[in-house]
Amino acid sequence: MSKCPAWLVPLKREVNFLFFRRYRYRRVVRRHLLKYYTESRPLSGLDDPAMVVAMSDGRLLHGGLADRLRSIASFYHFCKEDGRRFAIHFTWPFPLGEYLVPAEYDWRLKEGDLTYNSLQAEPVYMDNTGDTGAREIEFEKATVAGFLQDRNRQYHVYSSFYWCEDSFADDFRELFKPSDRMQALVEKELERLGGERRFVSVSARFLDLLGDFREPKPGRQLDDDERESLITRCIDQLQSIHSQNPGTKVLVTSDSVTFLGRALQLDYVVSPEGTIAHVDTDVCSDHTKTFLDFLLIGKGYHAWQLRIGPMYGGNFSLRAAQAGNVPFTRLRIP
Repeated sequence: MSKCPAWLVPLKREVNFLFFRRYRYRRVVRRHLLKYYTESRPLSGLDDPAMVVAMSDGRLLHGGLADRLRSIASFYHFCKEDGRRFAIHFTWPFPLGEYLVPAEYDWRLKEGDLTYNSLQAEPVYMDNTGDTGAREIEFEKATVAGFLQDRNRQYHVYSSFYWCEDSFADDFRELFKPSDRMQALVEKELERLGGERRFVSVSARFLDLLGDFREPKPGRQLDDDERESLITRCIDQLQSIHSQNPGTKVLVTSDSVTFLGRALQLDYVVSPEGTIAHVDTDVCSDHTKTFLDFLLIGKGYHAWQLRIGPMYGGNFSLRAAQAGNVPFTRLRIP
């Protein structure tokens, strides 16, 4: 296949931005979601069913936990400013209420509140391409305003949009607090870490690089020598961070059991036990460790993310740090 000429790239990007992406949203709705909405489905039991509902029900890939939470927070912020009711239907691959419950705003749905009757409800799909620039933010805000115009409908939003970056921390704290079970686990781990705001965290995301984690979309795996070299470089940075914060415990979070095993050989490293899993797969029935890692990062006094060589950055530790008002540093090393 011939490479696209350099002069054509900006034009192609512009056409895609202005036309194809908007068309793609409607195409996904038609192909995957509209079949669930008919006039024969039960109507909502609410006197006024109009609301915006953030959907995570397994009918599409929804992204990782950070992707879901940042999008939920953005749509909550939209509803708060626009005077609309907001709700969350997060049921796949687990009910969100097992881990997070309402804090200041009650986003729960009761039996019969949600309807798939096409006279009352409509699915909406909005996908982010990874761009975080000012133009993308304006595009997302305009798209949301355009797609959610009818204030009398129940909009079921499948989205990774996140245009409310500056308000994420406040929105998250208004929406969520740990369930009683999770709060008890957080307090137990804090005892191991020396107490709230008395430890630092280091996060490392490898995806498939070390061959010990299943991503929804599999990627590259390193050979044995490359794998050992990368792990060694990460351990060196972990030791360097600890040397800058002597006398403290270090919470280490990662998607690699191999790396965690090596890190835990250091006597100052703490990592909660449990299964490492991606929330967009249904191979794991217990995501306690994922949420515990997230909540604990927000209890430290500084959060670091390692991104060395081919490692993935991601935003799990960033959103966790933001939610807890913790300073965050991303270490990017070629």
